Amino acid sequence: MSRSSNLLLVAGINLKTGIMDTILESCLSYCCYCCSCYGDPRHANLYEPLLMEEEKDAANDLLSYLNTDSGEKPTINERRFRALCVLTYSENVDLQRSAALWLAEISEKLLQPITIRLMKLVIALLESGDIETQKAASLALNNLAVHGPDCNKDIIIKSGGLRVLIRLLRSSSLEVKCNVCGCITSLATSDLNKREIVVKGGIKPLLTLAKSQDIRVRRNAAGALLNLTHIDANRQALVSDGAIPVFVSLLSSEDTDVQYYSSAALSNLAVDESHRKHVSKEGNHRVLRSLIFLLDSPIDKVKCQACFALRNLASDESNQVAIVDLGSLPPLLRIIKTSKKDTLSAAVAAVRNLSIHRQNETPIVQEGFLPELCRLLYEPMIWEVHCHAAGTLRNLAAGDHVTTILSSGGLESLVSTFMESTSPASVQTEVTAALAVMSSDDDAKQKLLESHSGRFFSRLVNLAVSSPHSEVQYNSAGIIGQVALLTIPSELLKNNVVGILKYLEKFLRSKDTNFIHIALWTCVQLLKDESFLMSFRESNIPAQVKTLQMISSLPLHIKELAGTVLEEHC
Repeated sequence: MSRSSNLLLVAGINLKTGIMDTILESCLSYCCYCCSCYGDPRHANLYEPLLMEEEKDAANDLLSYLNTDSGEKPTINERRFRALCVLTYSENVDLQRSAALWLAEISEKLLQPITIRLMKLVIALLESGDIETQKAASLALNNLAVHGPDCNKDIIIKSGGLRVLIRLLRSSSLEVKCNVCGCITSLATSDLNKREIVVKGGIKPLLTLAKSQDIRVRRNAAGALLNLTHIDANRQALVSDGAIPVFVSLLSSEDTDVQYYSSAALSNLAVDESHRKHVSKEGNHRVLRSLIFLLDSPIDKVKCQACFALRNLASDESNQVAIVDLGSLPPLLRIIKTSKKDTLSAAVAAVRNLSIHRQNETPIVQEGFLPELCRLLYEPMIWEVHCHAAGTLRNLAAGDHVTTILSSGGLESLVSTFMESTSPASVQTEVTAALAVMSSDDDAKQKLLESHSGRFFSRLVNLAVSSPHSEVQYNSAGIIGQVALLTIPSELLKNNVVGILKYLEKFLRSKDTNFIHIALWTCVQLLKDESFLMSFRESNIPAQVKTLQMISSLPLHIKELAGTVLEEHC
């Protein structure tokens, strides 16, 4: 290596040193020519002095610009572009390297969008036979993708830069591989680019680099692979190319970023049922053990992604019991007690999926989750958490734990969330579903009927009539039907009779037999009340019920229930 090359290595990517003057003077001792746009290479011998002068001027222009601290963001105007072109297409390796280093120096702060013609220069530098030029050029391109405007990513792809980047994933230089992985990670932020990276063959070299001994390379490769898992079209290709064993092995990394990337990638793959099976097959629940271990990570984002991965894996019955048996409940409870926002939501979502299996119900209750779930339902504006907490209580109530839930204050916490007028439809759906299950218990019925001095019952009726969401309507009607098995105070029934008749008429016109069934069943319960019977007879409902009996397509049990209503009516 020449003395000038050695000096370039010392200078690194900081060109604002006095060394650069010496470097450039040394570089200009060589005779070379520039690209065809500045002269015909076939006639280089005729213009040799001019070309040498042009290269010197180009080098001085770029160096002078760096040495001028105007406080403004760097730009590449036409003159600087021409200077870059001269140095890039020079046969002098030192000049090529200087061009790459100059780009690396300004790239992090260059807000000006890059162009196709500038990318051609960068690609030429990336394809240089000089490894130092490749290092600087790959750093520059990474910075342009990460720190520049979003349109830079499109230009990199359109100019053919991806092809070169994927080839450089097999570079002998760790620094080049690290920079290239970082650039690909940034490019893989749009679905189109994610797919293009896979189509161009990026998966296998990235998987190889994810096993690198160099932590920087391993980290950047894992980040790039994570981004590729975000679209379904790529997930099958990743699984087929052997990504799952790589991600599982990365869970054991001591680097928290790698832990985060690999757990998030596995979480994304586990969205699909067929991929979940591949993940679960990794050696004696290896992946489950590793994810449970990460639940105690001191890094919040790692805990969060471990929760998400366990939640998705717990969508399969075969994993639900195993995850509990392997010791997930204590760390999940610790997370619920201490975490906020996304991590809290992910932990409660994981517990919800675990609570689906009957065998897990008692361990969840005995571990002490009920008081925490109730506490969360009282906390304002954490709607996603409310959804999962209510869903968990519903699953537990569907088993043998209604009494325990009642004694823990679960009913009151659900009602409190239900009465919150700003709660979104997703929360209303989950809460009413949980209350509908719990209302099968006689003690729960009585408490619901008396709740909030009757305002709870009135809100149920209102939602059954006017909610734009069919699930909320149906669940609300189901709760009304359950409490109607008790004697509803005459004043409460009188105040809500108009609304009750409205939703009954609405349900009886439904094309869904489940809605018709619950309306008829509720009618049977309410017709035992004399005041309601009088209002019922004055409504259009008896005629509707008679019509139902004549619809041949309705199931027999619906027609029989309609007959029972008419008998009660008479």
